[in-house]
Amino acid sequence: MKRLPITAVLLALACLGGAAQAQSAAPVTQEYQYPSQRSKDGSLSPPSTLRMTVTPDPNAAPPVVIRDSPESQAEYVRCREVSDRAAVSNAQMQAGVAQCLRELEQRRQQ
Repeated sequence: MKRLPITAVLLALACLGGAAQAQSAAPVTQEYQYPSQRSKDGSLSPPSTLRMTVTPDPNAAPPVVIRDSPESQAEYVRCREVSDRAAVSNAQMQAGVAQCLRELEQRRQQ
């Protein structure tokens, strides 16, 4: 029976131990979460960052204020209620609103 040198035996044991450890080790995973904190309402949506600055033109005329009479406003509300009840599709509802707005504009022109 031949004797193996001690270094060869130690090397073989080290290789076997390393192979066993490599097989049993779990793969390294990283988890990412964005945003890292929940918002005030509990959702994971990022906070809104849209900001808008409007600088009015100093030379522009002020917008015209349109004041409809109470009768004209009541007629518009009645028209909307009738057209909304009669509509059976989104397209019909949109057409009814457009018609009510056209009638309102005609009353404003008079």
